[in-house]
Amino acid sequence: MSQRKQVQVGTVVSQSEVATNTYILSIQEPQLVRQVKPGHFVNVSLPSRTNANLLKRPFSIYGTDKEAIQILYKVKGEVTTVMTSLKRGDEVELLGPLGNTFTLPKKKKVLLVGGGIGVAPLMFLYDRLKMYNEVKILHGVRTRQEAMVWANLPVQTHVDEEVGRYVCAGFEKVIRQHQANHVVTCGPIPMMKEIVEACARSGVPCEVSLEARMACGFGVCLGCVIETRSGYKKVCSDGPVFDGALLW
Repeated sequence: MSQRKQVQVGTVVSQSEVATNTYILSIQEPQLVRQVKPGHFVNVSLPSRTNANLLKRPFSIYGTDKEAIQILYKVKGEVTTVMTSLKRGDEVELLGPLGNTFTLPKKKKVLLVGGGIGVAPLMFLYDRLKMYNEVKILHGVRTRQEAMVWANLPVQTHVDEEVGRYVCAGFEKVIRQHQANHVVTCGPIPMMKEIVEACARSGVPCEVSLEARMACGFGVCLGCVIETRSGYKKVCSDGPVFDGALLW
């Protein structure tokens, strides 16, 4: 399918700052809501802000409601800085849904581990898993300023500077504590690698959602190629969800 056929125009419904320089943006686009599944991402561009419209930027789906998708993002560069100025009624171009999806186990004890903004796709996944599984979520952040408020959700926030170690440290013990038999993670590569290796030693399957610079989003530009145990893969089209054992 061509990029032109996938581009949709959404309308901003709301935006709120949920932690320091971290925002949830809600975009109305009913057709996309019907199509997206946990693990998918969308490429976003801002047609009304020409300086931030040169390349689309990839964002995981944080959640959906009846007619809108939610994107969780952190201000890091020009595009995300401009995104903070979006207000209700502004138009946003969306290319998607893109990528593959997480598996949806049933009757499992699932542990979701997000590092920083990597928690975004895991919250959408949680919404689909909670009816058929026992699900717990670990959210690792570096500082208290990066922590979000998780009302009525089974989220344990791990603040690195307060605990004195990363959320992935001693992860085999974490697996035992939660009696997890399925793990999913998204965040910095070193964190995910350590979690995957701990899961392998514990005999627990682990899926990861990779983050990468994706110019096209559907496997044409080859800008997000990675090396795996079964050859080179494209994060945008072969992923972003991979079996951790394929990577490390």
